[in-house]
Amino acid sequence: MGLTLIAAPQLVSDEMTKIQSSHHGLGITKRRQTSALACALFILAIVIAPALAQTRTYPDKIRGYKVERTVVEMKKPEGQSNGPGAESDVDSLIKLGDPKVARMTPLGITFEVPIVVAPVKQSGHVDFLVFEDMNINGRSVDIDEYQHEFNLPNKKPATLNSPLRIFIYLPSALLAVLGESTESKDTWPVTGRVYVFGKFKKSIFSFKRVVPVELNMTMRNPLKEK
Repeated sequence: MGLTLIAAPQLVSDEMTKIQSSHHGLGITKRRQTSALACALFILAIVIAPALAQTRTYPDKIRGYKVERTVVEMKKPEGQSNGPGAESDVDSLIKLGDPKVARMTPLGITFEVPIVVAPVKQSGHVDFLVFEDMNINGRSVDIDEYQHEFNLPNKKPATLNSPLRIFIYLPSALLAVLGESTESKDTWPVTGRVYVFGKFKKSIFSFKRVVPVELNMTMRNPLKEK
């Protein structure tokens, strides 16, 4: 009987140890599972986020022009061919050149920015350009429509005769000058969207279309020269 009384507490202690070990093991397993899930979600966010950022939906028509990015086929340099990313190549159709300060007044600053058009394989005639969600050096900028017609080049990039005029109102202009005097950035980031309205030839037919071009580039800082 004495042996039984002595062994019982030992048995209970062993069982409690096993239970605690089991709970501890379950806690470690759960923490590992949670960490693994967090890592998986982080990796998934890194992979998917850029794709979602690049995916954009457009309306079917704008001002009577049907929206179509693939109506324009960019001309590749010799030795390169249009691959699966041919649609994204359309974003190289319109680029903004190096700006220069055209005028500074108490009301703001006016910049003149050249528009550079990349060559395409087929012919096309552009009626006008519309700018949307333009952001220059971290500042939202409203840009008037570019109401100058031109033909798309077929051999090499072409700079349009009439530059784009961008006006920055005060106090944004004042803040820009003060900021640039201290920061002295060499380049400004530029993002936004250009809608290219015109008639584009595909095979033997000509279509009235609007081509959305996503801008994501840098331009030289014109204030650093002042």
